[in-house]
Amino acid sequence: MVDLTGYRLTFDEEFNTRSISLTGNGTTWASTRQEWRHDGRSDVGFGISSFVDAGSGYDPFNVSNGALTITAVPDRTPYGYPGAWESGLVTTQGDFSQTYGYFEVRADFSDAPGGWDAFWLLPNVQVPDPNSLGRWQELDVVEHYGVWDKGIYSGIHTTDPAPNEHWQQYLQVYSEMPSPSGYHTYGMNWQADRIGFYIDGQLVGSQATPSDMHAPMYLLLDLAVQDPAKIAGVPLTSKIDYVRVYSADPNAQAVALGTVSSPDGYDPGLYGAVAAGSPPPPPTGGTTAVTIGSGSDKLVLKLSQDAYLGDALYTVSVDGVQIGGTMSARAAHSAGLSDTITVLGEWAAGTHNVFVHFLNDRWDGTPTSDRNLYLDSATYNGAVVSGGALGNLLGQSFGFQDSATTPPPTTPPPTTTPPPTPSDPTGTTIGSGSDKLVLKLSQDAYLGDALYTVSVDGVQIGGTLTASASHGTGQSDAVTVLGSWSAGTHNVFIHFLNDRWDGTPTTDRNLYLDSATYNGAVVPEGALGNLLGQSFTFYDHIA
Repeated sequence: MVDLTGYRLTFDEEFNTRSISLTGNGTTWASTRQEWRHDGRSDVGFGISSFVDAGSGYDPFNVSNGALTITAVPDRTPYGYPGAWESGLVTTQGDFSQTYGYFEVRADFSDAPGGWDAFWLLPNVQVPDPNSLGRWQELDVVEHYGVWDKGIYSGIHTTDPAPNEHWQQYLQVYSEMPSPSGYHTYGMNWQADRIGFYIDGQLVGSQATPSDMHAPMYLLLDLAVQDPAKIAGVPLTSKIDYVRVYSADPNAQAVALGTVSSPDGYDPGLYGAVAAGSPPPPPTGGTTAVTIGSGSDKLVLKLSQDAYLGDALYTVSVDGVQIGGTMSARAAHSAGLSDTITVLGEWAAGTHNVFVHFLNDRWDGTPTSDRNLYLDSATYNGAVVSGGALGNLLGQSFGFQDSATTPPPTTPPPTTTPPPTPSDPTGTTIGSGSDKLVLKLSQDAYLGDALYTVSVDGVQIGGTLTASASHGTGQSDAVTVLGSWSAGTHNVFIHFLNDRWDGTPTTDRNLYLDSATYNGAVVPEGALGNLLGQSFTFYDHIA
C-alpha cells in the first residue's frame, strides 16, 4: 500500500461544487487547453471527439453526489470539429502545477466500447525535442479503454532517445484489474529518480525518471471517444470522485482536505499524509482507544506496532465490509502496550470474518528498520476470540545474502511462458540479469487463482502473476527472477493481492512460498506463510 508519511496534501478537489470555466479564470478547472483551442467554445480533442465548454450549447459536465460526471454524446452543437462527438476535459493549466509528488484520481471509468478516459500531466513549458522526432513530455497516470475494461495503461512520454527505442519496456506500465467495475484509485508517485504507478493503493510497476521530467506539470482529466462508440451511438459517461495531489517537499504548502463525499461511501484516506487544519499526528508511543461502527455487538481488538519511519496504518473489515477509516497504531509492541479498537455492529448468528489490513508494511534489512503491526488479542461480546493473534505479515517477505562480487550485468530480454492451464504448475521468468532467484509457489484456489507480485529491494519485477499449482497436491510453480544484484543483503517481497476467506477451510484462497534458491543456494528464510494482513473469525451464538 502506498505510504505517504511525511507528505503534504497540496491539491484537493472533492467535487462538492462545480468550478469549471472556459479559460479557468477564477475557477479550479479550465474546460479547454490554451494552445489547443479549436474555436470559441471547444478544444480539438482526441479520437472522434472534441472537448466543449458549456457555452457551446451542450454541457458535458455535471457535479452532484460528490462526483464529477463527464458525458460524451454524438454531435449536437456547431462547435468542435463537424461530426465529432462532444465530450469534456478539465485542466489546471495556468493555475496549479507541481514538480514531483503523488498524484491520484478516484474514478468509475466508462466501460462502454469507444470510451477513452485519462488522467494525465503536461509540463508548464515543453522541453524542445533535440532530435526533432515529434516527441514531448507527458505523464499518463491512467489511460483506460471501454473496449478492454480491465486493462490499465500508464506511461511516460519523453524526448530522451534511449527509452523510446523500447518504449513498452522502459516507458509503459500495463496492468489488469480482476474486478474493474465501480470506483478505483489510480495513482502515480513521481520522484527525481523513479516514477511508480498504483491501482487501489498498490504499486503495479515503475520506470526510471527521464532527464526531461524535472519541471512543474499541470493536471488534466478527460473522456475522449473512439470509433467503436459509433456502433451503439449512445452517450458515454465517466465519473470522478476526487483528485488529490501530495508533495514530499518539506517547504510545500499544505491545503485543507475538503468535505469527503464519496458517491459509493468509501474513501481510502490520505495514506499518512498531512492536510492543512488537520490535528498533528499523535506522537509515537503511548496508547489510543478508538470506537468505530455502530450496533449492540462489540468486537474489541488489541493492537500494537513496531514503529519505523512512521506509524503502522491499517483498516478493519468484517465480512468484507470496511468499518471506519484508515487508522494509525500508537502502542509500542516492545513495551507490552496495546491500542484498543472497539468495533460495533449488528451481526447475525453464525461465523463472521474479520480482516485487519496492514497498509504500509516496511522492512529495510535489519530488525530495527522494520515496521510491524501486531494483533495482540481480540474479544467478541466479552468472550476471547481464540484465533485472535495471527501475525503481522503483509504478503511474504524474506532476505537473501549475496557474498560474491557481482559480474558485469547482461541484459537478455525478459521472457514469459504462455498462460498455464488452470491447476497445472507453470514456469515463468521475469526480469533480466546474471543473478537468478528461483521461487517455488503454490496455492489453494478458491473462486479464482491467487494473484501476486514480486519485488526486490522495493522495486517490482515483472507484472501481476497468477498462481496455478495446487498446494494440496504438493505441486509448485517455478518463478525465476533475474537481476544483477550487488554483494550484500537484499529484501524480497511477494505481495499476495487477492486473499479471500469465506469462513471455512474449503472457502479459503491462499498463496504459499514453498521454497527459494538464490544462484543455486537454498534461501533458509524461504517459506514465510501466506497472510495478507491478519484474518480471524468470531461466532455469534445469539439468534
